[in-house]
Amino acid sequence: MTILFKKSYIKKIINGEKTATRRPKRPTVKPGGEYNIRVSFYTHLPDKYRVIKRFQQRLGDMGHYDAVKEGFRDLDKFREEWEGIYGAYDPDQVVWVVEFQHLGPDRNL
Repeated sequence: MTILFKKSYIKKIINGEKTATRRPKRPTVKPGGEYNIRVSFYTHLPDKYRVIKRFQQRLGDMGHYDAVKEGFRDLDKFREEWEGIYGAYDPDQVVWVVEFQHLGPDRNL
């Protein structure tokens, strides 16, 4: 399995501007694993990414650099996006963080 990304994030992932994602539930990806970028339940891109780290963190423990890794210019923009996706931003919520590196297209496809 892999992580589903919003289409609006794909360009940032490919350009190396988004190298992390936070999720309320534990993702099935594992450190060292290589996965296709998935944009819908049935659609993935030929591009792959490698998971560098997977760990838990409270949303309130995020810093500016964490928001930049998420592809945002600051924490406020990240919070706005989080609220738009999940409905509320609770700084005490523990989430899963996946840090990754874009590898480019899979040449075997």
